[in-house]
Amino acid sequence: MSKNKPSSKNQPQELTAQPWIPFKTGLIVVGIVSILLAIWTVITSNPELPLLERILWGVVFGGSIWLVFLFFLLINRLLRRRK
Repeated sequence: MSKNKPSSKNQPQELTAQPWIPFKTGLIVVGIVSILLAIWTVITSNPELPLLERILWGVVFGGSIWLVFLFFLLINRLLRRRK
């Protein structure tokens, strides 16, 4: 005899994807990665270039991480708004 248990097939599954990590943790990770990329770019760039130009390239590459992150965040927010 079967008891009246709700079967797992009848339960609706969650259709919205949940984030893997919290937003604050993601910001911290992106910040650390961009700073490390900027430092690595300054250290490994051509030593014949002036130091100010090497720092500028480090800031450009470190900032490009933030541009990509913010672009995908904007796309994600625009697509999730429709639901």
